[in-house]
Amino acid sequence: MPSKNLNTLFIPNVKYKRGDIAFVGQSGSLGVILMEELAKEGLGVSFFLGLGNRLDMNENETIDFLEKDENTKIIALYLESFFNAREFFEKCRKISSKKPIILLKAGKNHHSKEAIKSHTGRISKISPNLLRCTMKQNGVIEARDLEEIIDFSKALHKYKKRGGRIAIITSAGGMGVISADYISEFDELELAKFDEETIEKLSKLLPPFASYKNPVDLTADVSNEMYGKALEIVSECENVDMILCLLQFHPPKINEELIDIMKEKVKKVNKPVFFCISGVSNEIMEEAKKKLLIYPNIRRATNAMNCLAYRKKWLEKDGKVRMEKMDGDILTLLKENGIKIPEQFIVENEIDGISLNYPLVCKIYSNKIYHKTDVGGVILNIKNRRELEEAIEKLRKKFNEKIIVQEMINGVEFIVGVTAHEELGKIILFGLGGTMAELHKKHSFRMIPITREDAEEMVNELEIDSLFNGYRGIKMDKQELINAIFNIAKISYCKDLTFEINPLIVNDRGAFAVDIKFV
Repeated sequence: MPSKNLNTLFIPNVKYKRGDIAFVGQSGSLGVILMEELAKEGLGVSFFLGLGNRLDMNENETIDFLEKDENTKIIALYLESFFNAREFFEKCRKISSKKPIILLKAGKNHHSKEAIKSHTGRISKISPNLLRCTMKQNGVIEARDLEEIIDFSKALHKYKKRGGRIAIITSAGGMGVISADYISEFDELELAKFDEETIEKLSKLLPPFASYKNPVDLTADVSNEMYGKALEIVSECENVDMILCLLQFHPPKINEELIDIMKEKVKKVNKPVFFCISGVSNEIMEEAKKKLLIYPNIRRATNAMNCLAYRKKWLEKDGKVRMEKMDGDILTLLKENGIKIPEQFIVENEIDGISLNYPLVCKIYSNKIYHKTDVGGVILNIKNRRELEEAIEKLRKKFNEKIIVQEMINGVEFIVGVTAHEELGKIILFGLGGTMAELHKKHSFRMIPITREDAEEMVNELEIDSLFNGYRGIKMDKQELINAIFNIAKISYCKDLTFEINPLIVNDRGAFAVDIKFV
């Protein structure tokens, strides 16, 4: 704790600075490396604690302390497992509204888990995808290595948060193209679209063969003044949230004075400006770092920009979970919350009592057989009484189970399931369902309870926008799907139930819980 002049490190002569970044980790050596690398970037630490195998303290107790610590503005962690995962993320959700939390979680594959056994000895059973979703839900910034902790800390230290519409300024067209490619890879970033006034101002500044649109290509005819004026013009565009300025010192009209020009311009720009600089000496680069936010390459710069945009999006969320008391059985509650149950009939002996409209589905009624379709336990598109009698007879011969006749619902099949996870408690899963549930491996998860925003994010993470936009004539209401996910989570939370709906069929008439299994 630099503020208390307290240092119990057994490694002598660690080169660190006093600052506002706290680091908590299950590796003392990583902490030492991080402190020295932060110092090289002009950043310092407010607190460092090596947890080891948590004999004395755990990360949950520590972040409680750091939440209240006035010297700490950013919290970073390296963890190989969780002392209490659900409690940790619940605390993060609360603390993240005040201070950014960056987490580097190791142990994502078999080999790294084996290494953990001989290091701290405890392995987390949270899958990488589930962990990623849980971090996103609770405002935690994911870092994949120490480099990202440093890059994110640099951006958060200087600018806190910002929107994701990016403008690019360069004198090398190829660098602008590469930057645009990187921006398209990040969830929270997009190329800003300049308004007509900005384009007009740039057209008057730049040579006729330059590019006035985004990315702005100043060409090799660029001068110091042109770089500075272009930054000034672009920063005034209301459609721009952040600026990536790529300074190349190779063009003949560029000299070292450009650094001083940029320092003065950045002081007047009320938006984050990220720099990548090439063609200068190490001495000039080190001096420039004292005033400008500089990254060694475009990948790292855009990654840090994405961190700021993610932070802004998280802070703008409502975040409040509203759950009211609910009475009734699950079928009643589903119906009351807008999820339809197809008309159905359990076949005892005769079918004369069945008053459903064709087409119908005939299937076995069993909690012992999970994948009914795989074993021939579902017969679809029954169009008349004769086909219905044949379907019932076929299922009776093959299975010693009750048989259900159900109204056939056409639409897109999804799976929504609620289960109790060993470390995270009750979680909800969402993905494509029916026979595609195990083939299409992309799923989204959240800890229960969830907000409506969480439900919307789960749908977006599946990347199925084409299905909502009429792909192959599909008609489906996205809001009905979002509402269904939210209400299923709400029912599970309020009634303390774990169950799975597979398939949940969604079409332009709404969401239908076709098959419900209790877990």
